[in-house]
Amino acid sequence: MNNTKKICYQLIQQIALLRDPICVHPGCNRRSVAGHHIWRRNILATAFEPDAVRGVCAVHHLWAHQYSKIALNTFQRLTGSARWDELKAMSKVIHHRFDFEAKRDELKRCLDRYQK
Repeated sequence: MNNTKKICYQLIQQIALLRDPICVHPGCNRRSVAGHHIWRRNILATAFEPDAVRGVCAVHHLWAHQYSKIALNTFQRLTGSARWDELKAMSKVIHHRFDFEAKRDELKRCLDRYQK
């Protein structure tokens, strides 16, 4: 994995944890410790979309992997149907040449907005 791609993964995690400092699982009040990718991380079209990564505690991160269909329903409600449909369509796109540098810069700007 190249360095810019690693930075993109670090940035998306920071964004998810800043946006969702408390686990997004309904009724959970634990601190988020990870940004859970709603679609697999290797789907580059959504891997670095902040709306496709949600902050969860350690317990619910495991839950999201074990009960993925139930988790998808939870994440869909949080995202909203219009944006969910956009992300779902994006998740089917295959990128042969992904511009990690442009995405890194976009994620840095997004992170700056959450840090203000």
